[in-house]
Amino acid sequence: MFSYNVIAEKSLLTCRYLAIIAAIAAPASTAVTGVACVAMLLTWLVSGQVWSSLKISAGQPAGKMLLLFFAWLIISSLYADTSWTDKVDTLSSWKKLFFTFVLFGLFYQPQWKARFIYCYLAAMSLAAVIAIPLWLQDIHVRSGREAGIFMTNHSSQSLAFVVAALCCIYLLKESLSWQKKCLLVGVFFLFLINIFFISPSRSGYLALPVAAAFAFVNLFGYKKLQHVHGIIAGALLLVVLTSSTLQQRIKLGLEEKTNYQTSENITSIGIRVVFAQNTLELIRQKPLLGYGTSSFKSVYGSHVAAKYQDWRGVPASDPHNQYLFVWLENGLVGLVLFLAYIFTAIRQGASQQPYGAIAASVLVAIAATSLFNSNFKTFPEGHLLAFFVGCLLARQPKNKAEEERA
Repeated sequence: MFSYNVIAEKSLLTCRYLAIIAAIAAPASTAVTGVACVAMLLTWLVSGQVWSSLKISAGQPAGKMLLLFFAWLIISSLYADTSWTDKVDTLSSWKKLFFTFVLFGLFYQPQWKARFIYCYLAAMSLAAVIAIPLWLQDIHVRSGREAGIFMTNHSSQSLAFVVAALCCIYLLKESLSWQKKCLLVGVFFLFLINIFFISPSRSGYLALPVAAAFAFVNLFGYKKLQHVHGIIAGALLLVVLTSSTLQQRIKLGLEEKTNYQTSENITSIGIRVVFAQNTLELIRQKPLLGYGTSSFKSVYGSHVAAKYQDWRGVPASDPHNQYLFVWLENGLVGLVLFLAYIFTAIRQGASQQPYGAIAASVLVAIAATSLFNSNFKTFPEGHLLAFFVGCLLARQPKNKAEEERA
């Protein structure tokens, strides 16, 4: 006969495995990720560890900053001139950070961090192998997607491989057998091929060099910063000269930036420039407190509708810049709290080799791409970030560490 303690233990075990499944599925399947997230929360509730794990989460520096940011999101929703439905929808769009907070209290044990990393690397290695023949044979798995892109979109697939590549960089510094290190080098180059030659995602082109620079400095210190910059610059130059996909995407981006004012149609870069210009105009009117959580769509829509008669007047729910979004809705107060969370999480992770440092590097990568996207809130990238940071950044509480030593 099962006692509640046995059920609770099994539930906690299942909860952790579901978190790993959700992280792996995040860039590829919204359905699997959604089901895994709901099941994870349910098993967490059944485990009886809710209060104790939340206390562990709240005791960590990044957890405290998340609580402050959550509190301000709720406060700023109170003065937004929107319906309660819109307020709840926008608050729920930040639920990825809630998952991060929950996982801080569940994944503090090193063995679970290792299990998380190796499961993710195994899945992404298989995905990287699958993508190459699809690309070579010009096979389109999903309608509207490029050859070799079989995950949600080229951005989510590229960032999934960026995260995997960062895992390889840190693990290569660990005390592993020669065979394992050779295997890591091999899959690392598979990820690079996918990021720079197969995927047309400019987010990936930006994310990996920025995060890799951070990772190398974190591993080898600032004394070798010049060498790090030289190596990365040389590698990027080689990639630019050899990847026709990357060359075409950069050329297209420059053309869209140059011609957006005369373009008759919406372009990826052009619309981002228009978003930024108009969002900044609105921010200047209410810089300190913003317009309130959930206000972007209505405020921005009214502003551009009165200003333009062409595609630039199309309403939007997001400016494709996470920082401008937070600033407009939650003001300078919200932006400072959001940046403080990012800084605190990176600082917390940088001191925990290798797993916390991997989380910090992933956060740096997403923070860089969020200058041109709202990747903290988008489904694939937001969930991937939430689970990596939550699982790998978790710090073991002192009482737990003392129990293990005893």
